[in-house]
Amino acid sequence: MLEGGPLQSDWWKKNADSFVPYVNISAQLADKPDQGLLREIGARSYPTCVIMDTEGKVILRNDTAGAFRPTTEARLMTAVGVVQELLDARAAVKADGEDAVARASRAILEAILGLRSTELKELDKMADLAGIDSDLKARFRRWRAIEPISKVLKDYVAKVKSIDRSDTAARTREFHQASKNMLEIYRRGQRLDDPRAGIFSDYWRLVFEGAILEQDVEVATKALSVYRRAFGSRADLKNRIDRMAKRLGELRTDAEGEGR
Repeated sequence: MLEGGPLQSDWWKKNADSFVPYVNISAQLADKPDQGLLREIGARSYPTCVIMDTEGKVILRNDTAGAFRPTTEARLMTAVGVVQELLDARAAVKADGEDAVARASRAILEAILGLRSTELKELDKMADLAGIDSDLKARFRRWRAIEPISKVLKDYVAKVKSIDRSDTAARTREFHQASKNMLEIYRRGQRLDDPRAGIFSDYWRLVFEGAILEQDVEVATKALSVYRRAFGSRADLKNRIDRMAKRLGELRTDAEGEGR
């Protein structure tokens, strides 16, 4: 990849020995190695791109732009840089286990990368330690802002996957619960304002649904306005937006009839 290939940066040339590219192609052939690899790393689709450590553990599945897809040198270098930062933090802890900044940096990076769960309150304390890299602190604050939102979505998906598709009542209950949970997050002041965020659409849809369930006209109006502004030009979402508008109209009519 280096000699005559696209990755010609000085950083990569200097650090190439630390990374070994590996491509696994699944096939129904007895002599093909690592045929269970995709399942072992918890992947379900093709292509799946991850970075693993020397023990075979996935240490990067999602980078700053979402699911890891090394489609450009810049994106690959960013992802590799994050991994190198984690490896350096782990090495610092190994060299001095009493170094609070090193341990905090490792814990923050592992939380951001989804490698290890730590209570958010503990992570907040770690991020405030003197000596924490300012860039790492800024990334943590961005991650911290959307983590509760991501958790609601992940929990909802996990629960729905465990429910038979024919059990529509149970699946609907989980959707409604997720909507109420997201509405609470909205009411706490945690918002998504960038439509480029991968969970932007899900966030505002669930906020809207939660507001409809709790008959909160103001929040439902806000959610629909944001959603329409972001996706109103998309023909594939027109029917969805029209249905949302109809439900909001019905809620307004009911509210006016009750004098609310």
